[in-house]
Amino acid sequence: MEAVFPGPVYSQAPSLPVGHMRPLGWQRKSDGPITETAEVPATQEFYEIYVSRQKPCVLRHAVVEAPAFDTWQEDTYLTDRYGHLNVTVTVKVARRKDNVVTAAQSMKLKNFLFNYMYDEWYLASGVPRDMMEELPLPVSIRCGTVSQRLVSAQLWMSSGGTSSRVHSHDDHLLHCVLFGRRDFILVEHKYNKAFDFQEDFPGSLGGHSTMNTEMVNAFKFKSILRTPWVWSTLYPGDCIFVPAGYLHQVRSYGRSISTTIEFAPLSSFDNTGCTLIEEEFVPLANASFLLTFENGRVKLADDELSPERLLHLLQVLMGDGELLSQARFSQWYDRVVPQTSYLPDGDEVFAMLTSGEGETTLTHSDLLTLTTQELQKVADVFNLANSIDELEELEAEEEERKEQREMRREEL
Repeated sequence: MEAVFPGPVYSQAPSLPVGHMRPLGWQRKSDGPITETAEVPATQEFYEIYVSRQKPCVLRHAVVEAPAFDTWQEDTYLTDRYGHLNVTVTVKVARRKDNVVTAAQSMKLKNFLFNYMYDEWYLASGVPRDMMEELPLPVSIRCGTVSQRLVSAQLWMSSGGTSSRVHSHDDHLLHCVLFGRRDFILVEHKYNKAFDFQEDFPGSLGGHSTMNTEMVNAFKFKSILRTPWVWSTLYPGDCIFVPAGYLHQVRSYGRSISTTIEFAPLSSFDNTGCTLIEEEFVPLANASFLLTFENGRVKLADDELSPERLLHLLQVLMGDGELLSQARFSQWYDRVVPQTSYLPDGDEVFAMLTSGEGETTLTHSDLLTLTTQELQKVADVFNLANSIDELEELEAEEEERKEQREMRREEL
């Protein structure tokens, strides 16, 4: 039987709050479905009507032309063609009270495909470059300023029956379903206190809730009964735009494959590169992302980051605001730079962009006054981090030097 969504809202007993220990959405009737578009908007229209207004929308039949709709129907194809690629998989490692403890692991795609129908595993990974040729780049983000602020592409896959926690992001999301069904609940960011929301960093729009979304404790989360929410059910070919900061919760059904494209908020739109007639299918590989996914890890797409590209990256991190905070920069830095004693931490690198007097924010003007030499010093750090093999060699050399020093001390 197909799952009913939104679910029923009723009181189980006079002594219990409505929807107590029921899935999220059973505590209060929704405020209606998310706005839908009959025609897929071009990039400028998409920006003006939805992105600039922070308005969620569902784009029906937005990505119906792509090789993946045919070739990815069977796991055998994915195993034969892409099974050697490293991906990130979330696996259940324990259960504590009413919460499931999970951990992200890097593994070969073929290992995931062999096990995910039997174990509580789901793929939540950056999209390996090789797989992008068969995936669609939605028309609504193909050109102009929007296309210049694409951050990353994510791939999701499960056997169904998954339920995410309530979470949000600092960047906008365009999520598209290729196979299966996905139910979305969206809540405006201003209601985040109702969910015991934990920010990714101070002042962040991103973060998550500790709520068990399958068994909501309505005594603990009392405000849920008064929190407005909207919803949508997505089927293959449908996409949903989730503005930065919007809380969302997702359930999947059946063999489910989907993609998410992150793009940074922007305060204006330039239609450079946009045309009146768009091709039906453009591969995701044609997009220019700030981040790429290689050998099981996220890294900067620029192998050799130049001062000009670093300045662009910093402006993207600033989004549509006036300031880039140290906390925001450090969080981004930790995402793309492997932890190693050989490299400075994010706070130290941020200080390299300031006067060194303890500033914790940078303005647009501050960025534009940075010299080429100052930018190059920071770019060199990212470039070294991108050269993971070289970095591992340096780590090994440093470890060898430590061992030699230990041996000399013992000899003395």
